[in-house]
Amino acid sequence: MVHLLLIDALNLIRRLYAVQERPYLPLQDDVAESTKIQIVHNTENMLRQALTRLQHDLKPSHALLVFDGRGSQWRKALYPDYKANRKPMSAILADALVGLKHCASTIGINSVEQDEYEADDIIASVATKLAQHGQQVTIVSTDKGFLPLLADNIHIYDPFLRQFHDEDSVQQKFGVSTAQLVRYWSLVGDSTNHIPGVNGIGPKGAHDLLALGATLTDALEHPDCHKKLREKILQHKEQIKIFMQLLTLRTDVQLGLNLQEMRINPQAH
Repeated sequence: MVHLLLIDALNLIRRLYAVQERPYLPLQDDVAESTKIQIVHNTENMLRQALTRLQHDLKPSHALLVFDGRGSQWRKALYPDYKANRKPMSAILADALVGLKHCASTIGINSVEQDEYEADDIIASVATKLAQHGQQVTIVSTDKGFLPLLADNIHIYDPFLRQFHDEDSVQQKFGVSTAQLVRYWSLVGDSTNHIPGVNGIGPKGAHDLLALGATLTDALEHPDCHKKLREKILQHKEQIKIFMQLLTLRTDVQLGLNLQEMRINPQAH
């Protein structure tokens, strides 16, 4: 049976790089070339160690390092403030990405990106397709945006805590099921993506509402739905629709990759 690791590349790499960069942050513009080389070299070593540990701990047969496409703008076009609070990637790291991809290839893990899409949409598309064919997929990321994908054949693993998420841990942390996460974040906001949610609706209001029905429409039609809450939701209906679109991962991205290209094969490089 296939077990595919889909690794959210920049989610992993940016954290590894930050450890190396931190001592030099105040001097970033004046960092000596030799120091830049050392930072990149150390990051490559940490990436190699992280990928090797993932193989050891999770025993995959296949793996892909998935990067964001440079032309991925559809969410920004829909909502210009999307990820507006994100710190831009360091120039040192941006220049190092080619070498980091090569580093992964030396231990048999290919990298992939598609210009029009974020890594999240590529990962969701590949994961969904393989799961539909009965294969096992593990998404490696600390990004909570993948949690709505949790299913029998789709697992989500935090490589820093070295633990899996599950339906119980999601319920415990957010107070809703994985199926309701996108609706929940659309109401209360999602600071990671700079989505404000609906003004005046906090976790308690969202929990009360979502407990009344599987969808927002069902909840609003429930006789126990508070009139003021219903009015607030209807008043912000179009805004909520946009937030839900932003937070829903695409599952229809066509990559044209076959399983052979995802197989871990250190001898091929």
